Amino acid sequence: MVAQQWNSLAKTADQAVGVIKAVTNKVPDAAVVLGSGAAALHDLINPIVLPFEEIFGIAPTVAGHAGSVTVGQLPEKPSVTVAVIRGRYHVYEGHDFDTLTLATRTIVAWGVPRLFLTNAAGGVNSQFDVGDLMVITGFRDFLNPKYREIGLLEAAMAPPVSSENALTASIIKAGKHLAEKDKDFRPLRSGTYCGFSGPSYETLAEIEMARRLKVDAVGMSTVPELQAAAGTGTVAAALSVITNVWSDDKPMGGHEEVLEASKHASRRLDQLFRYLLQN
Repeated sequence: MVAQQWNSLAKTADQAVGVIKAVTNKVPDAAVVLGSGAAALHDLINPIVLPFEEIFGIAPTVAGHAGSVTVGQLPEKPSVTVAVIRGRYHVYEGHDFDTLTLATRTIVAWGVPRLFLTNAAGGVNSQFDVGDLMVITGFRDFLNPKYREIGLLEAAMAPPVSSENALTASIIKAGKHLAEKDKDFRPLRSGTYCGFSGPSYETLAEIEMARRLKVDAVGMSTVPELQAAAGTGTVAAALSVITNVWSDDKPMGGHEEVLEASKHASRRLDQLFRYLLQN
């Protein structure tokens, strides 16, 4: 389905908020977007579950993206209300930028003060290991449709955009605390994320380009969402689950491997979010 057809089905952010407010009058203290295969915050108290199709007008089409929004209270601290968004839309599904950012713009219009984004990403940094969690401190944008017209040189020549803010700092601080407290909590990584359009994984040439541009991880989302939240009343920060690490002498896995790696990293992701939401 082409972008114009998808767009005709999508609701506006205000319409999406209207659907949510019809079933709950709570404004969450935070929202969490869970990317491919990531699982966390599954046991919220008094959960209200709404499918993407009902809220946004469009269901996701990618495996590992459930396509639901759950609003509920944190069991460890019931005074904290959280919205957990399971899934997102992608360029390679045929969506335009309005649809890519619809969930984020809905969070902003809803008045949610904090937004935590997650994604599955391939590790370009050779120091990374499968299952690492990387705090995104900067990003490069190869997703914007304008680069299809003017070429990628402009994107490659531009410096990375910093995405560091108070929420990013709080994630890094929380990761250090948990790693010191729990020997099983792997220390967080941090680095620059690059958004490619996909859906195929990066070519050898693209991996080499990413390395030369000092990119640490690559994926197919998140950049539009960070851009949509910037300058609004919602502070956004993002984490990548490193689901594979590029190696010259090992074959790359596919989407099933991505989902499996995300599942194994989810325990630490869940632990991290519960700590952040309570503090």
